[in-house]
Amino acid sequence: MKLLIKNVLFLFLIIIVSSCIIVIHEEDIDNFIEPEISLSPKPVIPMSEQIIRSAKGDMISQIPEGWFFVDMENKTSPDIIAVAVNPEYNLSAVFSTVKHIPTIDDDIETEGLYGLARLCLTRRERKTSGSVKLFGKYQQINMGNQEFVKYEFSTTGGATKAKSAVFISSSGEFYEFALIPMNVNNNPLPQQLEIDDVFKSILATIKY
Repeated sequence: MKLLIKNVLFLFLIIIVSSCIIVIHEEDIDNFIEPEISLSPKPVIPMSEQIIRSAKGDMISQIPEGWFFVDMENKTSPDIIAVAVNPEYNLSAVFSTVKHIPTIDDDIETEGLYGLARLCLTRRERKTSGSVKLFGKYQQINMGNQEFVKYEFSTTGGATKAKSAVFISSSGEFYEFALIPMNVNNNPLPQQLEIDDVFKSILATIKY
């Protein structure tokens, strides 16, 4: 089962990470933004004491109670910080860094988190030859003094959606957290309310 999980996660991570240099498109990003919202900075589900920590120590997070980390045995990009899955094997949480690229840093400085979110989506689109599509719009989420920009993406026209949030640490490093539904051995996918609660709860534990 663990080998199967690794293979499934590896396919998802191909969607998540690309080392390509990306030039952010010229379209008016204001057309793709939802009004920002503020959420409670407290998890809505029990969280584990296990801590995810970036190599530089400028980002930490917890995972939900009962979840476990997957050892990818160096099969993924070095940008991946950690991968965790739930006991039902139908949700994975992926934490990664986003490398600074001089050709786009100015755009991200101008557009902030929205520019970073659009960069991450563009990487997925290019890596999958356009099969990954934005579902809905980008949205800023405020949790106490923490700021994120969230977006959702899908390869199934919205039948199955993944959620992603990007943020910039106090030391200026770029990070992304993605929550991705998985289908292992035709197991049922989680309900949308469960996905939303997990996403909000992990966000609430991210500190940068």
